[in-house]
Amino acid sequence: MKIGFLLSSFYPATGGREVITFNQARELAKRGHEVHIFTTLKDNWKKEEVVEGLHIHRTKTYFQYKYYLEFNPGWIKNVMKYKLDILHIQSFGFIMVDIAVLLKKAFSKTKILNTPHGPFMALQKYPWWQEILKVFYTIFEYPVNMLYDAVVEVNPEQWKWMTKVGVNKKRIKFIPNSIPKETFAKVDVEAFKKKYNLNNKLVISYLGRIQKYKGLDQVIKVLPDLVKENPNVCFLAMGKDAGDLSRLKKLSKELNVEKNVVFASVDDEERLTGLEVSDIFVLPSEWEAFGLVIIEAMARHNAIISTKTEGGNFLIGEGKNGYLYNYKDTNELRKHLLKLIKDNNLRQKMIETNYAYSKKFSTEKIAKQLEDLYKKVLKQ
Repeated sequence: MKIGFLLSSFYPATGGREVITFNQARELAKRGHEVHIFTTLKDNWKKEEVVEGLHIHRTKTYFQYKYYLEFNPGWIKNVMKYKLDILHIQSFGFIMVDIAVLLKKAFSKTKILNTPHGPFMALQKYPWWQEILKVFYTIFEYPVNMLYDAVVEVNPEQWKWMTKVGVNKKRIKFIPNSIPKETFAKVDVEAFKKKYNLNNKLVISYLGRIQKYKGLDQVIKVLPDLVKENPNVCFLAMGKDAGDLSRLKKLSKELNVEKNVVFASVDDEERLTGLEVSDIFVLPSEWEAFGLVIIEAMARHNAIISTKTEGGNFLIGEGKNGYLYNYKDTNELRKHLLKLIKDNNLRQKMIETNYAYSKKFSTEKIAKQLEDLYKKVLKQ
């Protein structure tokens, strides 16, 4: 098959959607398919290159505001240029993507799928003018969402909102996100511990963007009580600053826990090492469709605490492999963290359960499910 993936950001950019798509596309290429990636040109990246069997086509963005508002007509040009069996979109809400879908559907026989990962503007609250934009664009997008030959939900509850934005329920297929076998590879933790002064520490970790809706301030707010229980507790926040780092540093200083907080802008290798030295992983986000980092943390031997998001509710069995709490409920977060800090046996039991559970999400298995879905759609 000739398969195309269209997404606004891709390798060498990092992030959940980027990493998931790269690993699944790479596995499909290994299976003998011709795989093309249509994405954005940034920094000094090459316009055209082949990486691990993936034909990457990057085009210039002329205008971008925040996440969704992006003007990149090159996406449309490239999508129309290549003859594809399958075009697999990785989002809802990008107007350039929607135009590409409309044109490709009108002028080709290409089957079009979408894994939106989440709805357009997924958070609960936005400024008033963005709320208006959300209403109008959701109306515009509704007929576009009706055109997809299949839509992939990454957790079994997404159909509930998908059907409200135009997706035919019969076309929704559950295929979870995945992690490659490299996630389980052995890593050398000693250099990492020394670099970030983590020897003899009980590490609570986070991995992702340092951004307000990710909720890292909740962990910092409960740190004083955790440190009273165990002075060796350290919060390792791994990720690149997306606008919230200075506020979090100020907060940790105000609460006198700056010595117990480490902010680390890690690369791909260090992210796994950081998770390996961690004992407890926390994902305190306001919203997550899946939370790939939860599975990564499980694979690197962590007990898990997550907010009650779509992804958290799917991946965490309350009290079995971790704990869930409501976003901003720091009392509940504090209780769960203290329990895991105090109870070594419970924490170790969760770690063992999580490691076994993470094996179910291997990219090799999930890519086979995608391949089967493509074949089924092509027969329709």
